[in-house]
Amino acid sequence: MDFIDIDLLRKMSVTIGEASNITGISVRKLRYWESKNIIRSVDEGLNKTRKFDYYEIKKIILIKELLDEGYTLDKSAEKVELRMKNLQDIFKKLEVSRNDSDLT
Repeated sequence: MDFIDIDLLRKMSVTIGEASNITGISVRKLRYWESKNIIRSVDEGLNKTRKFDYYEIKKIILIKELLDEGYTLDKSAEKVELRMKNLQDIFKKLEVSRNDSDLT
């Protein structure tokens, strides 16, 4: 049994309004952050409601924490990108390790 279902996390998404409610960041700020490429909505074609997946929600929460600590938006985004990259690397290693153990 897997502890974390990575595929499921990639498929989960919420609307921008729900993301705002979850994170405490206004819809207006989320749109601004998206315009600056700090966060990215899930691409579902033209004229669709913006949606954010688990990883983007996590980024928003981490950025908010750093802003609350006094970091600038740009510095917060930079630090969060590094953290998220490190997490993705760890998940990839876990997946490779799991696949290797399945072969034995």
